[in-house]
Amino acid sequence: MGGAAVGSGSIRVNQWLEESRFNRFHFVVFLLCLGLMTMDGYDLFVYGAAVPLLMRSFDMSAAQAGALASAASIGTLVGALIFGPLADKVGRKTTMIATIVLCCVSMAMAGLTHSVASFGFWRFLFGVGNGGMVPNIMALASEYVPGRNRATLVAGISAGVQCGGLIGASLGLWAFPHYGWRFVFLVAALPILLLPAWMKYMPEATTHLYKTGRVALLREILRKARPAETLSDTAALEVDKGSEKVPLRAVFRERRAFSTFVFWIVYGVNLYVIYGFTIWLPKLMMNQGYSLASGLTFLLMLSSASILGSFLAGYIADRVGARRLLFCLYLIAAIALGLVGYSHNYALLMVLVGLAGAGFNGAQNIINSYIPAYYPPSMRSTAMAYNFGFGRLGSIFGPAAIGILMALHFSYQTTVIALALPSLISAAGILCIREEHGYGRRMARAGSLTSVERI
Repeated sequence: MGGAAVGSGSIRVNQWLEESRFNRFHFVVFLLCLGLMTMDGYDLFVYGAAVPLLMRSFDMSAAQAGALASAASIGTLVGALIFGPLADKVGRKTTMIATIVLCCVSMAMAGLTHSVASFGFWRFLFGVGNGGMVPNIMALASEYVPGRNRATLVAGISAGVQCGGLIGASLGLWAFPHYGWRFVFLVAALPILLLPAWMKYMPEATTHLYKTGRVALLREILRKARPAETLSDTAALEVDKGSEKVPLRAVFRERRAFSTFVFWIVYGVNLYVIYGFTIWLPKLMMNQGYSLASGLTFLLMLSSASILGSFLAGYIADRVGARRLLFCLYLIAAIALGLVGYSHNYALLMVLVGLAGAGFNGAQNIINSYIPAYYPPSMRSTAMAYNFGFGRLGSIFGPAAIGILMALHFSYQTTVIALALPSLISAAGILCIREEHGYGRRMARAGSLTSVERI
């Protein structure tokens, strides 16, 4: 179809988008999704940065702080299981707008609380919104970005987490001495001012546009995706309509069940590492004799290296394939984290923390593009939401487990090793994914979509 005009024939919508070339339309989608992921990263890193101050303000133990950190992750699990399937019914864009509001309000309210219980409640509600927002970002981005650039662009969008971390850690370095921890949580409500931009420019999922009869809008989006080509108003559009049955059941069909379970394990284990290490990094370094400012500097290094590693990983994944690269990234994370526990040199620690972040965060950003593309477009929100939700069990246990180890006075080395070893599980698991049952391979074998509707 490349370069040819389309008259009264027919086009396959998802193939049309898959074969598009990066242009202004894709850049706008990239920026909108990047902004939302930056919100997610800001929350993760700003809580980790504020943990020492929160423990002092609320007179908490390490175990209690770890449990409080898990409140947001529990909410994320609930939100993913609710909003993921809902998005496939009412639309991804609509769901994302609702969750943006919930996230902003909840973060601001957390900054106004004066008790552990109320702080935990608002953190939980933030997690509910976040659990509905992030899977839909990944599903929508994977649907609209060009196939040839998918890994790079989705990894770049996912790097918004580290961009948010960079903002959160930097703001903490400046704000904590002057305004305390509340200020950084109140600032998290500011993205709600950008809500009109997301409402106007974020596209809706193609399947939902078809189901709601907005064919003219769908044609307009398709023309933006490939502006150099002519798409006639009379051309029939073949839309992947997927399964009309329960979406979750469809995720396991066509021999995808084994790989789906493996995705959940790999995703969850890596989130255990990410949340456990990121949230406790400043406190771990303070326990080693460093100041809070130095602890936040380690957090800055983690964010910066993760951003660079994510873009580099995306570039490589588009050329050598995601699965092999994921194996290498998980292995790098395991080795670097293990060495963090036995290094006492400040400069070397900085390098190792950066390598670890590039490893586990780079892997997380790559797998965020790898998983949605494994499933047909019509069920990607559901697939990603359940993966995101069950995988979030790792982000619940990670901070809590490390907090308990610290409260029980386990050694620094033992605590860090408890973060390093799980990355080996992720490395082994990713090699077990059966790529031959993925949507892309099946579509290539069949030469067309397996279930389409012509409109």
